[in-house]
Amino acid sequence: MTKNLYLGVMSGTSVDAIDIVAVKIFDDSFDFIDAKSFQFEPTLRKEILELSRNSSELNEAELKLADRKLANTYGVAINEFLLSSGINKNDVTALGLHGQTILHKPDAEKPFSLQIGDGQIVSNITGLTVVDDYRSSDINAGGQGAPLAPLFHSFLFGDEKETRCVLNIGGISNISIFKGREVIAGYDTGPGNVLMDSWSIHNGIGPYDNNGDWARSGKLNDPLQMRLLDQDVFMEKSHPKSTGTDYYNIDFIIKAINECGKDLKPEDVQRTLLEFTASSFAFIGKDNIDKPIEERSKWIAISGGGSKNNFLVERIEDLINILPGELKTTEAWGVNSEWVEALGFAYLAFLRMKEISVDLSKVTGSRGQILLGNIRIPN
Repeated sequence: MTKNLYLGVMSGTSVDAIDIVAVKIFDDSFDFIDAKSFQFEPTLRKEILELSRNSSELNEAELKLADRKLANTYGVAINEFLLSSGINKNDVTALGLHGQTILHKPDAEKPFSLQIGDGQIVSNITGLTVVDDYRSSDINAGGQGAPLAPLFHSFLFGDEKETRCVLNIGGISNISIFKGREVIAGYDTGPGNVLMDSWSIHNGIGPYDNNGDWARSGKLNDPLQMRLLDQDVFMEKSHPKSTGTDYYNIDFIIKAINECGKDLKPEDVQRTLLEFTASSFAFIGKDNIDKPIEERSKWIAISGGGSKNNFLVERIEDLINILPGELKTTEAWGVNSEWVEALGFAYLAFLRMKEISVDLSKVTGSRGQILLGNIRIPN
């Protein structure tokens, strides 16, 4: 077995693709080996979106079926990745699998976070050791179970000489602030792509608004933005905090439109949803305004699918007082933003296999040292 070779698999809340990476991980460094994205079969993507966006109508039989179908899809993609990358599965120490989040209820009377894509099935199909279910142990220790990204952002991008910040815009957005390997803060900030994607799908535009072009064609509607802000009980919460697409979804949008009491053009709604999303990062501007203008963008990088939405990036730059075109992606720090989360779960698998516990008290609010993830061995 090749020492320290790990795979990471991630399909985010946007359900846009299955990202797989291979990486050699050491205590203080990593060597990127290969990466590839696999598109979801459209029917399965539709099923997952319906499950995760309509959580009040979850059907147990449908959930179990989707769990098995997704696990099989993962398994097939992983085997194809191993073949195309020329990697012998016997050289892989373990695979880190996040799964697909359907429900995230950390503040419920009985808190939980539900991901589908059965890790045992994936292990059986691939013949690999799989580490999954990272969130349960944190929730059981009194934490939110999310975000876990600050753990691996600090590993991948930490610099002992400066404080850095990653804005990760997937379906849900989160922020990580760290210096070296020390995490200073990290939490979900609110919606990422989920509202804009949901509205695009609802209006037949497509699975997402390419480059934010549709939003750019619309006009900001102030009354709608105020309704969105007024009904949002999450964004103003103090951290630790986390959320999911069971909260931010098409129902969230339609409720605000109905209460706005006006006939709105679809493109104006999209423009307003983009502004609402960007506004969740506006607080960074308060810190940035005191910095010399040439230093404001140096400590911040963006990752996730939202980094490809040009109009969204422009609006974030304006709101956090950065000059146009200066908000860089994590590629400036050595990792293509497309692979950050998959690399992250490879790293979390590394921690679990090494039996390294973590302190997430500053991020999720959990208590004490926690060992994240369950290990699945092929049957």
